[in-house]
Amino acid sequence: MKLGIFIPAHNEEQTIEEVLSFIPKHFAGFHEVMVFVIDDGSTDETAQRAMKAGAQVITLMPNRGLAAAFKIGLKTCLDRGADVICHLDADNQYKGQEIGLVIGPVVSGEADLVTGNRQVEKLAFLGWARKYGNLAGSWFLRAITGMKVKDASSGFRAYNRHTAEQMEVQSTHTYTHETLIEAYYKGFRVKEVNITFGQRGLSGAKLKGSGAHVKRGKFDANVSRLTRSLFKHIFCSFRDILKAKARYSKK
Repeated sequence: MKLGIFIPAHNEEQTIEEVLSFIPKHFAGFHEVMVFVIDDGSTDETAQRAMKAGAQVITLMPNRGLAAAFKIGLKTCLDRGADVICHLDADNQYKGQEIGLVIGPVVSGEADLVTGNRQVEKLAFLGWARKYGNLAGSWFLRAITGMKVKDASSGFRAYNRHTAEQMEVQSTHTYTHETLIEAYYKGFRVKEVNITFGQRGLSGAKLKGSGAHVKRGKFDANVSRLTRSLFKHIFCSFRDILKAKARYSKK
């Protein structure tokens, strides 16, 4: 069994080494663990620091955005023979130590796709626009599909090989909502697990539970560099949910 882990990254030189340092070297049941950083047109030292930390780096030039980085990451892991694929962000908001938690239901055969629930409603450090934008997006996805996913925008997920092979992301903005809708209408088993989520750039060692009482940090923009403008991200996400619903519910 091979585990493929990929991390989309754009100008994350300040956090990428620490993110990689928290990823375990070995996982029960896997004889090989492959770690890839999808460097999406970074103009800083993201690629160099990722390689220094032991990751294999796939560089995209110029910057193509989160959806493209996701598709390249998924394809890279599949091409290298991964049986299970997991991905997380490069900004240190997720904990690499929790990869085992996220891949667990896939490894056991309980689920085909697992997504981490950040428990957004508990995150006091999030600005109101990002918090309620996330909650509204998840509510909207549930309302039009009947899915029971609580956190539809999470970037910490795992897939078995067959499910990953079936993902056909059409969005040029992000993959998060579309892949859930696609998996749902294709009959794949989707499961959520509660995960830790902290502020951008803070040390992974400082993340505590839901992060409800974490003070703002120097790098705490709390908006991914891969999705740029928050309000544009919200608009595009709602648009993509509608498009994905129309596309996959007809198949």
